[in-house]
Amino acid sequence: MSDSTVAKIKNNKVKGKIKNKIKNLTTTTPQATFADTLMQALATRVEGLMDASRPEGPAFLAATGGTEIAKALEFGPLEKLCKPLIVPAALTIALRDGSLSATDAALLSVTGAAYTTGDVILMLGGGHASRSKGRLVAGAAAFGVGHLAVGSLMLRSGLRFKPLQSAVHGVIAGGVGMMLLSEGKDNAPLAGYAGLLATLSALATSVDRSHGPAATLLAVAGPSFLVSDALILVRRKAEAGSLKARALDVGVIDTYALAALLMLTGTAAAARFAGSGT
Repeated sequence: MSDSTVAKIKNNKVKGKIKNKIKNLTTTTPQATFADTLMQALATRVEGLMDASRPEGPAFLAATGGTEIAKALEFGPLEKLCKPLIVPAALTIALRDGSLSATDAALLSVTGAAYTTGDVILMLGGGHASRSKGRLVAGAAAFGVGHLAVGSLMLRSGLRFKPLQSAVHGVIAGGVGMMLLSEGKDNAPLAGYAGLLATLSALATSVDRSHGPAATLLAVAGPSFLVSDALILVRRKAEAGSLKARALDVGVIDTYALAALLMLTGTAAAARFAGSGT
């Protein structure tokens, strides 16, 4: 048997194992807790990223890692090469996990396009260190479009706001909004964006196993997005070029890449589960 034949057999076995694990996430046992289900979903998602038979996983890791290095070293050209690829790679992962209706796929694609547009707007304007409120507002507007699209898909998939999650996120949105407005009334658009993101996170964290085990990833996606944007606000006040500033930059990318991946794949999983009639 030739080396190429052996390699193909091995790749097919690995690919089969990943597909079976993703398929197994469509069912769960009554004894499993939400935390157990979420941890299994996260483990499967991470394992899938390293599946060489699906290049979008390694591409996502490479784009994220390259952006982290660029931020740590303040090397702009590498960031411009890698950062715009993070969300497209995550979107490809979400779409290739299984079939979606045309409407669901369109909403997911709009989300990916809007997030990528926001990335480019912010990246070309000085990145996380930018003091330009106009550019921040433009970037927030692009992300806002994405949040509305993915939130609409969550609602289509059966997610509904729960009282506790809504109350907690309402407090967060109110606190951030008051802080931003205390710095100036021209921060009103950013305060509005904070409210929109908190609303999306409240909906995402309202997920439960009735939306499908793989959709539990949304419980991590929403808070990760909130943390990422909070770090951006902190980063703007850090001294340019300092170790603190670079560490915050890397933290923003870490949490953002995680949020984008889990938001897209978790919402796609919820949509598939809702469409399965189970």
